[in-house]
Amino acid sequence: MKITNKIISILIVLLMLFNTGTVFAAIDTDSLSYEAGYEAGYDYGYDRKDKDTKLSANDAYQDKYKDSRAHRSLKNKIENYKESEFKNGFIDGYLDAFDDKSNANDETDYPSALGEALGVIYGARDYQKGKDSDWRAALPISTNISKMFELDKQSSSYRGAFITEFTKAFNEGYAEAYDTAAYEPALVSLEQGFMDGEDVGMIVGAPYGAKDFYAGKDLEFKRDLPSRNEIIKQYSLNNDDLDYEDGFISGFISAYEESYNQGYRESNMNDGLQKATSEIIPISGGTAVTEDKRFTVEVPSGTYYHDVNLSIITSFDVRKTNYSNLIKASDSYTIELSNLSGNINESKSIELSFEYYGDKFKGGIYRMDGNNWLYIPTNVKDGKMSAKINPKMLNSNGTTFSAFVDENTQAFRDVLGHWANDEIDAYVRRGIISGYSDMSFRPDNNITRAEFLTLLSRVYNWNINTYPGSTTVFKDASTFGYYINVINYATYHNYISGYGDGTFKPKNLITYTEVQTIMNRVLYYGNFRWSDIANNMLYEKKVRSNSFNSMNNKITRAEVAYMLYNTTE
Repeated sequence: MKITNKIISILIVLLMLFNTGTVFAAIDTDSLSYEAGYEAGYDYGYDRKDKDTKLSANDAYQDKYKDSRAHRSLKNKIENYKESEFKNGFIDGYLDAFDDKSNANDETDYPSALGEALGVIYGARDYQKGKDSDWRAALPISTNISKMFELDKQSSSYRGAFITEFTKAFNEGYAEAYDTAAYEPALVSLEQGFMDGEDVGMIVGAPYGAKDFYAGKDLEFKRDLPSRNEIIKQYSLNNDDLDYEDGFISGFISAYEESYNQGYRESNMNDGLQKATSEIIPISGGTAVTEDKRFTVEVPSGTYYHDVNLSIITSFDVRKTNYSNLIKASDSYTIELSNLSGNINESKSIELSFEYYGDKFKGGIYRMDGNNWLYIPTNVKDGKMSAKINPKMLNSNGTTFSAFVDENTQAFRDVLGHWANDEIDAYVRRGIISGYSDMSFRPDNNITRAEFLTLLSRVYNWNINTYPGSTTVFKDASTFGYYINVINYATYHNYISGYGDGTFKPKNLITYTEVQTIMNRVLYYGNFRWSDIANNMLYEKKVRSNSFNSMNNKITRAEVAYMLYNTTE
C-alpha cells in the first residue's frame, strides 16, 4: 500500500475545495513519530532492494520490523510516541524506498494511490465521529470523483478505469484506517503496559531466583510470583485503563519468569566460582588482602626464613554444605602457601581477619576439616573478627577458612577471663567438651581416666563401637557404665592399661605421667613431652603448671583443653 506525502497533500487541497463544512482527521505527516517511521521504513526497504520477492509494506512492518530491537529503541527515544503515525510513516518510507530502487521512470498509479489515501482519511473520520464502518457510504459518488480529479478532460474509458481502481483502493484504505483508529489505542495501551511490566518484572525476578538457588530449592518461578491483585495493588494499576493493566501484568509475568530463571542459573554458575589473590610475602613479613577487601592475612616478620608465595582463593559456596546450627557470615577463603625452604618459626602467629558486624559472642572464624568446620579462638572488635594460627597450619595443599555465627553457643560463667578461655571455647563449640547443668565448666577441676579417654575419642574420631575385645577382664568392669566402649577401644589399642590388681578404676583422677604415656601411644611418634606443653603455658599464658612440682600430680580440665588444642592445631 503506497501513500506518498505528495499525494496526501494533493488530497487535502482537493478535499478543502470539494468538502464544505466537513471536519476530518488527516494523517499527521509532520509528527516525530511519522518522520521516524518514514526514515526507518525507507532504510528497511532500501536494505532489501535486491530481494527476489518484495514483501508488502504491511507484512514488512507487522511480521519483520514491529517489536524488533530497532523498533523498541526508537519508541523509547521519541517523545509522545504514537504507534499509528509511526506505522504510517514506516509504510510510506518502505514503499518509496522500493520505488526509488526499482525504476525511476515508472509512472505512479495515481487512481489507486489517491483512492487509498482518501479511504484512509474517511475511515479515520468515520470512527472518530462514532459512525459504523461503511466504506460505500463514505465513498464519493462518481460525479464528485470526476470533479475532484477533472476526469471530464479524459476519455470515457480512462475515466471508467480510474474510478474502478480508485474505488477498489478506497475500500482497502478505509477499512484499514477504520480498524486502526478503533483498535490502535487499545493496542498502544497493551504494548506500553507490556513494556512497562517487562521492565519491572526483569528487576524483581532475578533476586527471587538467586534466593531459591541458595536456599537449595528447585527452579520454580511461580513460587513467589505475586498474584494479579498483588501486582495491581503494588504498582497502582487501578487508576489506569484495563488494556494497560492487562499488558502490564502480562509483561511482568513474562519478564519475571525470564529474570527468575536467569538469576537462578547465574547463581548456579557463580556457585563455586573462585577469585584468587596472590602475594609474595618477604622474610620481613607482609599482608595479603582479598579483592573484596573482606579477608586479610597478616604474616609477621621472621615467620619464614625465605620469601613465600601466599595465595587466597575466594569461593562463593554459600549453599554447598549443611552447616547444622552454623549461619554463614562470609564467603570461604582458601589459603595456599608455597614455602620452598620448608622452614617455619612456630613461635610466630599468623593473624586472619574477616569483616564482620554481627553478634560479638556468637560470631567466629572456622577452619574446614574434611566435611566439618572447626572453630578457631576468635576476637571480635570494631567491625572485624580476627584469629591467630600457627604458621604450620598453612601449606601448598590449601587451608580453608570462613566466618560463621553459632546460634547455640553457650557461655560458662567460670571460663570468661580464664587463662584457657580460648581453648575451652574452641572445644565447646566443636562439641568435644561440655559444661555442667548449672552452666559452669569448672576449668580447674581435675579429670578422670575415663573422661580423658572420652575426650581423646572425640578429638581423634575413634570409632569406639567396632572393635573386638572385652572389658570383662577387669574386676571392676561393672562400674564402667557409659565409658565401657571407649575403655574397650583404648585398652584394645594398648593406649592405656589397668592396674596390677586387675582393676581399671575409670573414676581415678589422671596424672601428668599417665597423660604423657597415653599421648605418646596415640600420636605414635613417641616424643610427646608434657614438659613442652607446660613450658608453652608458662610462656604464652603466664600460668605455672602443677606438673613442675610433680608429674604425679593430677591434670586439670583446662590443661587438657589447652594441650589437645595446641597438639592438634
